[in-house]
Amino acid sequence: MGIGRTIQYKILALYRLIYRCCYLLACMGKPVKSNKVVIPLYRQDELEGNLKAVYEEMKKTHPELQFHIIKPNNKISVKLFKEINMIAEAKIILLDDYYLPVYLINPRKETDIVQLWHAAGAFKKFGYSTVNTKFGPSSSYLDVVPIHSHYTHVFVSSENMIPYYAEAFHMQRDRIYPVGVPRIDYFSDQAFVEKTRDQILKTLSEKQRGMVKILIAPTYRAGSSSKESDLDIVEELIKTAGHLDKDKLIVFVGHPYIDHSHFEALQKTSNIIVDGQFSTNDWMLVADAFITDYSSAIFEFALFHKPLAHYVPDLEAYTKNRGLYNDLHNISDGAILRSRSALIDWINSRHTGESYDTSRMIEYNFSQTSHIAKSIVEQLFK
Repeated sequence: MGIGRTIQYKILALYRLIYRCCYLLACMGKPVKSNKVVIPLYRQDELEGNLKAVYEEMKKTHPELQFHIIKPNNKISVKLFKEINMIAEAKIILLDDYYLPVYLINPRKETDIVQLWHAAGAFKKFGYSTVNTKFGPSSSYLDVVPIHSHYTHVFVSSENMIPYYAEAFHMQRDRIYPVGVPRIDYFSDQAFVEKTRDQILKTLSEKQRGMVKILIAPTYRAGSSSKESDLDIVEELIKTAGHLDKDKLIVFVGHPYIDHSHFEALQKTSNIIVDGQFSTNDWMLVADAFITDYSSAIFEFALFHKPLAHYVPDLEAYTKNRGLYNDLHNISDGAILRSRSALIDWINSRHTGESYDTSRMIEYNFSQTSHIAKSIVEQLFK
């Protein structure tokens, strides 16, 4: 490790010490408020997905709770100190992703730090599973900032996922609960399904509503020196679009971490829609088929028993630089497409009303597929 990096880590360690002291001062004379729930939104600007599902269940079953929804800074800066008083009094801190403040402190024993995580199953490696890889953090950094630490509860989709999350979060297995993914509760909420379908279809033209809709949702890809491969999914889709049958429509939903200006070139293609209004899970309600690379959203789409596929011409490079928890062939029933011509052929073979056997994926990835938010809230308040 060079001198520059050594100095950087010493400064970071000093920042952490100051932050921890300020947290201790904030706790002095202030008891934890038993009804205070803090929900940091890191992935989006408003409640959605797992956080929304659990929030709505908490609000329904525990009306005494007071919710504080914040948009965290999540970077080492002076702004991060603004959140200390908020978390010092919290009974529950409800997360679905990385949240830096709880890794910098020693939380109070009365505070529950609940990680719902944003991904179903365990697909690509993350957290401590990627230490010292091209993609992941260095062990030296983790000595200063122990990411994903202090979780009191982690909820995962099935018992099969527990070893992977225990590794990724560097935590004991007995605090990981295989309850399920709360946002899939919406799939069995008929009123929600009909409303969402209607809202989506109203954004499409009459011609588009009659086309075979192929939902494409790639995973997050790192940039610069951390990038997992040289694959550019935007470029691939632009080159693919001109070879598709006239009745095929691609619906592209980009990852929330990626600047959507990166997708602007796709909007110039007549048979591709780039949507930022509805979530990937919303679009699953109207899609005829689903394509991703390494996104765990494919496990949720499996619940619809429709065609699904992985476009992974960079499989070797991605596996080497980021890594998967299991061989792709073993964890997915989807078609594995290794070339652009295979991608084109697969899309052109799709039609409406297709049925696809995804029972193996469902059985492996989901302990239960309904009333999940209710089970999580009951676990937290029992």
